[in-house]
Amino acid sequence: MPAEGFVFDYAKCVGCHACIVACYVENKTKPPIAWRQINSFNSQKIPLAGFLNLSIACNHCVEAPCLKACPAKAYIKDELTGAIIHYPEKCIGCRYCTWACPFDAPKYNIDSGVVEKCHLCNHLISKGLKPACAKQCPTGALSFGSLDVICYSEAIGIPTTNLQPRIRTLRANVIESIPQLDLKISGFKSNAIVDITTRADTKIHAKEEWPLVIFTFIFAFLSGWIYSFRLDDNLPFKVTFITMGFLGILLSTFHLGSPLRAPRSILNLKTSWLSREIFLCGLFFFSSIMYLFVFQSKYMLGITSFISLMLLISIEMVYSIPPKNYRTPLHSSNTVLTALMFTFLFVGLWRLLVALIVIKALLYIIRKGDSEKTLSPQNMVITSFRILIGLIFPIGIIFFTKQEFSISILICLLIGEIIDRFEFYNDMYIDTPLRTLEQFYNDLAIK
Repeated sequence: MPAEGFVFDYAKCVGCHACIVACYVENKTKPPIAWRQINSFNSQKIPLAGFLNLSIACNHCVEAPCLKACPAKAYIKDELTGAIIHYPEKCIGCRYCTWACPFDAPKYNIDSGVVEKCHLCNHLISKGLKPACAKQCPTGALSFGSLDVICYSEAIGIPTTNLQPRIRTLRANVIESIPQLDLKISGFKSNAIVDITTRADTKIHAKEEWPLVIFTFIFAFLSGWIYSFRLDDNLPFKVTFITMGFLGILLSTFHLGSPLRAPRSILNLKTSWLSREIFLCGLFFFSSIMYLFVFQSKYMLGITSFISLMLLISIEMVYSIPPKNYRTPLHSSNTVLTALMFTFLFVGLWRLLVALIVIKALLYIIRKGDSEKTLSPQNMVITSFRILIGLIFPIGIIFFTKQEFSISILICLLIGEIIDRFEFYNDMYIDTPLRTLEQFYNDLAIK
């Protein structure tokens, strides 16, 4: 592998943004999207509080997460220079690479509907020249060269990973000097702590990702329902099942910036869990049609059930990339648990259903305790409603109806699970340099 990359010296960076301007000029990119960004400690320039700037773009990792995560194979690695290059004409705009990258390198362009990012000025470095940003840095804070002779130091504002990013940092004594500065000056300490959940862009918002929320819920529900089908089930039930599946697939395309390129989403089955999820979703839908309308046998049911389980596992693996605001490895909105719950409901396994509802209630309470130490009035209402309508009411109805299937149980569980799924999305976040720097900011402020 090439042993060249970015070298950044905190002590020399004055935050002049010359590197960003150079990138704009060289690559003809358009604001407000910038492939390189400047993150600053004490951007308010509070006197005597010290300051710190970090210029960062794509680090062209040896183990590039964007390349592995992209379902459409829109990324390639130049084996000569090691640059990770994105091809927008192949991009479907799913934004999964923006979730996978902890360095905030891929930028989603809402106007073009695709992602764009730094390509390391590959047209320059392949000729032995420096990237534009490093060449135009007036203070020498940002440079480009061999990393073998650079002694790695603890990076401030750069998330710690095993991705082997091609960047090294020099600190001189700037980092050691900041904690000794007068951080307790009037007004600084009380206002210093930053709410990193609101300042740093989480990149995952349930309101914006609602098509994915509904899509993943629909296929968890259908997976639970398919197990209960009998050969004598009437046609309306079967048509409803297929209609819901088609709706779920259609909704998933709403998330894409370039939906007409959706067929490219299954090109990276080798490394992308998103590509596997989409492929298994289509396979489950096709297998369900075969079971319900063509080969009505227990063998076909077994094949369909196995595919549905693989689909649910792939869905969970897609969402294993973002960090979570809770500590339990299993969450209450887990699609496998959701499918099992509806299976127990449709088959009439009431004791198992009650036990699973109780388990999901405990997981939900633990998750809420971890993610929100103090509930806002709005979240208090939502949480209470979810517990009542989706957990307490179904158990009460089961006992009062003497363990008979009731449409009211189904409605309560559906509403509760949809709320839970929305909240699950809001409990995820993406590590970014800004978030990491703000955490460093907070750690200094509370000393």
